[in-house]
Amino acid sequence: MKVLICGAGKVTRHLLARLGERWLVTLIDKSEAKLQGLTFKFQNVQKMIAADGSSPVTLDDAGVADFDYVLALTENDKVNLAICDHAGSQGVSHLLALVNEEENKEKFQKIGARPVLGSTMLAKSIHHYLQDPRINLMSLSLGQAEIMEMDVADHFQVVGKGAASLINEDWRLVAILRENELLFPNPETVMEVGDRLVIVGQPDTFKALCTHLECGVPHFPLGYGPDLLLALLPGSNHEELIKETMHLAQNTKVKSLTVLSSKEEGDIQETLGTWTQTIDIKEVTVEGNVEDYLEKIGSKENYGLMVLHPFEASLLVSLARPTLISLAHSISCPLLVARQTHPYERILVPFNATNMAEVALGIAVDLARQFAAEVAVTVVEEPEFIRGVEEEEWTETVSKRVRELAHIHKFHFEVIMKRGNPVKEVVALAKDFNLMVMGSTTREKGLFSPHVGEHMAQDVPCSVLIIAK
Repeated sequence: MKVLICGAGKVTRHLLARLGERWLVTLIDKSEAKLQGLTFKFQNVQKMIAADGSSPVTLDDAGVADFDYVLALTENDKVNLAICDHAGSQGVSHLLALVNEEENKEKFQKIGARPVLGSTMLAKSIHHYLQDPRINLMSLSLGQAEIMEMDVADHFQVVGKGAASLINEDWRLVAILRENELLFPNPETVMEVGDRLVIVGQPDTFKALCTHLECGVPHFPLGYGPDLLLALLPGSNHEELIKETMHLAQNTKVKSLTVLSSKEEGDIQETLGTWTQTIDIKEVTVEGNVEDYLEKIGSKENYGLMVLHPFEASLLVSLARPTLISLAHSISCPLLVARQTHPYERILVPFNATNMAEVALGIAVDLARQFAAEVAVTVVEEPEFIRGVEEEEWTETVSKRVRELAHIHKFHFEVIMKRGNPVKEVVALAKDFNLMVMGSTTREKGLFSPHVGEHMAQDVPCSVLIIAK
């Protein structure tokens, strides 16, 4: 990650001591004396510029638009404001400034820069921000204690749990800001996505607290539910389908398996008898077509994943709505379309920077950690007349977001750039992968237009995990 720091004072020196080798740092300061010797003391400093950091010419010469973070850390609020204002105008998303006067705080907030007041804990607060801007944590020193504010993300395992789960010998949840209302929780108060938590704890508990919130344990499919649902549709190879489901269960933390089949499918006990996973297995036998029961049973909240063989609906139904995508949006958990391409050693994620694409990428990383797999992200450029924006601008925005997500997830992605028809390009790529994880935003298709997600899910040769919620 690339960070531009304007100001080579004490705060910058403390910050550089905390940053590792993966950070590429450029320093700007008018004083050559302050800059002298920093490249020898800190190996992460790639370049130093002795000039006025508030000058747009200086910032442009430094390539300000190419940085992931810009930090204005001079002792002059006007200089810091000018730096952030110009960097923001050049498209830099992450801006942070040292604010020396309280009355100037609002000016920085208006231009999208995060103001940092105070000095004692300044370097530590910036370090936390650079670790993961998604968490949005700020640490303040109060003698031998710290106050931390943190937004609850949807993947945190405290979601849906009582405030008692954040009472520890090292920290304690003291308040929740929910929809601009301040709540003082009791142990039974349930935490929700979007809550801002105010936590008081011992000094230097940031890392331990973050580990606790995400539990340090992969959360897929547990974040959706502890149980797998395997639907045995007519015409599917039950034995092979059960083997892939076994592979999934043995590498994740699921608690039980429900097998849904029709009476016409016959006895499947012999196949299930080969199950080596120590989880509970329940059979549900239904009258008639299993497909008719998928939406109803898949809406139960205890299921973390539905597994089934690829299928297509009748011609009349498929004309009205996309089959697999519509099912994925109708159930309460993700949908795995299994094509027996396990073990999952290489995972492909089509990415277009939508919210659901980012969720899918997060789940792909989660699975990769459980399966010791590789993850490749593919970005397909479509012609400008289709997308409606300039290709270079869109591609740069999406590529930058992939780079940010790699930093946030602390995971290396192989990035594959393609140009043309997204379905054709992704289907061609998928032959070299065992699993594709894709996010779906739209359930319905246009009157005369195909559903891109449905065609991908139906045509790729590998198993497909569809994330729709």
